[in-house]
Amino acid sequence: MIDDWTYENEDFDPDETYIELQLGPEDVHLLYKSVCFHLDKWTGGHPSEQERLQYFKNFLYRIVLEYKFGMN
Repeated sequence: MIDDWTYENEDFDPDETYIELQLGPEDVHLLYKSVCFHLDKWTGGHPSEQERLQYFKNFLYRIVLEYKFGMN
């Protein structure tokens, strides 16, 4: 765990529970593809869930791109 790292986001609530994961690049890409599939097949539900999935999709895609950029 990195002690000097600070999450800087206006939605951050230090009183909420957060989970930290360590994933390999293949796992992150699989999560990205799963979120994309879920969004593509969206059957409805609360709009905030769809917004959160869109945010998560973009977040995961940035990680994938950063990894691919760092490979070269």
